[in-house]
Amino acid sequence: MLVRAKKGEYAVAAFNILNHLTLSAVLKAAEQERSPVIIQTSVATVKALDPAALAAFARPMADAASVPVVLHLDHCQDVAMCGLCCDLGWDSVMFDSSHLPFEENIKATQEVRSYAQTKGVDVEGEVGIIAGTEDDISHEETSLAGYDDTMRYIKETEVEAIAPAVGTAHGLYSGVPEIQFDLVGRLAADSECPVVVHGGTGLEDAVFRKLIELGATKINISTALKLAYVNAMREYIEENTGTVNPLKLDGFVTEKVIAMVVPFLKLFGSSGQA
Repeated sequence: MLVRAKKGEYAVAAFNILNHLTLSAVLKAAEQERSPVIIQTSVATVKALDPAALAAFARPMADAASVPVVLHLDHCQDVAMCGLCCDLGWDSVMFDSSHLPFEENIKATQEVRSYAQTKGVDVEGEVGIIAGTEDDISHEETSLAGYDDTMRYIKETEVEAIAPAVGTAHGLYSGVPEIQFDLVGRLAADSECPVVVHGGTGLEDAVFRKLIELGATKINISTALKLAYVNAMREYIEENTGTVNPLKLDGFVTEKVIAMVVPFLKLFGSSGQA
């Protein structure tokens, strides 16, 4: 999916879903736009819903979609959890050992990829440290990736996607991020490994366009979905005080999540690519 996106000069959006409702909403938006999409599950979500239970509804829903869908495990630091998700039907896993010394990061990623290969599962890796909080993983400061280290990491781990720390951050931005556009461009030009951008929520449209022009092919959206989900619930409840209709609540929230997803698909250029 990402190789096709790179050739087509667009990016695939990866949304961190929370439950059946948000998964369904993202798939509906992708089908509406005829867009490929990546469904991401954080480790916290996998644990909260139970890995096997989540796989039992997410895998069939992804397979039944009329557009290409990848089920992806996001930011996992646990080798065993990566292995379990490989066993249960995830298409790809992001193993994040970027907090380890560089040599150990390579070694640990090699271990995960070695097992993932036996299950036909792709691996995304990270070089440098991306600031902010993503569920249970939190870093106060960014440690930017370097070109030489990232290229060596790609070569020695043979990961199918690379997430270099380029100045973006998880969560909401308190200021304007200083992004290493040159690094994104060099990595995309000098390696066949697709470049992933984490921390997509809150970036300006012009920043997204520039990243995609430079070769970024996967862009993660998590906080925006969480905000759409929670704010929609608040809005419905405030407007319907005294009524109890969970199905209408779910329908309202679903439409709000779809309305959040569609603009990203259009902006990233993936609409009509399925």
